[in-house]
Amino acid sequence: MYTKIVKAFFSAAFAVLLSILCGCDDAKNSDELKIAVCADYPPFEYYENGELTGFDIDIAKLIGQELKQKVKFEEMQFPAILASLQQKAVDAAISAIAITEERKKKNDFSSEYYSEASFATVYKKSHPVRGREQLEQSKVACQLGSTMEIWLKANCPRAIIVAIDNNNQAVEMLKAGHVNCVFINLVQGKAFCLNNDDLGFSKIAESANGYAVALQKGSGLREKIDKAIEKLKSTGKIDQLRKKWSLE
Repeated sequence: MYTKIVKAFFSAAFAVLLSILCGCDDAKNSDELKIAVCADYPPFEYYENGELTGFDIDIAKLIGQELKQKVKFEEMQFPAILASLQQKAVDAAISAIAITEERKKKNDFSSEYYSEASFATVYKKSHPVRGREQLEQSKVACQLGSTMEIWLKANCPRAIIVAIDNNNQAVEMLKAGHVNCVFINLVQGKAFCLNNDDLGFSKIAESANGYAVALQKGSGLREKIDKAIEKLKSTGKIDQLRKKWSLE
């Protein structure tokens, strides 16, 4: 009787192990690549006529083609993106994500696909905020967990920082008069101003951090995505997208 119980136990354990191993193999060989994105960042990722579009979206689709995997975008707020990778809810993330030493502690990153990021203020033309001294005396909205928030805390400690999840909400706060300006990526600031005649923007500083695809720590995708990005660079496809989205 005891022997039968032991055999049954090990048979069940083996079946569970086999199931786990098969599941892992299926995930590894999946033809779907789940990519997290926060679609509030024109021209990198945003909605136009009900369709998810932008520079990053095009880059992700091209990477998927190189990897021969179908890309499925998982939308979420920006602060949740890196956490979703750590929880293995998605395979990768692309959302104008800058590489920082702090982020590298918990996530891996591909090579940079965009290196010329700059910081800017967006403000009402009637009340411009054009320099660091004015920033120090302002109530400033920025995206929670972004390099803009990190920069403000390091360089404008006297500013009143209002960090929120969504850049669209930040601009609405500015238009409603709740903040003096929004601190944002220069290209995105320009995009918001094109759709709001009463808003202006000014470059404040260069960013030391380029944009890359974020990955799970120890991800086997890193080398594959690096090769894909290198090919997209060498064939001129990334330059073509830069022109398409006015990132020159």
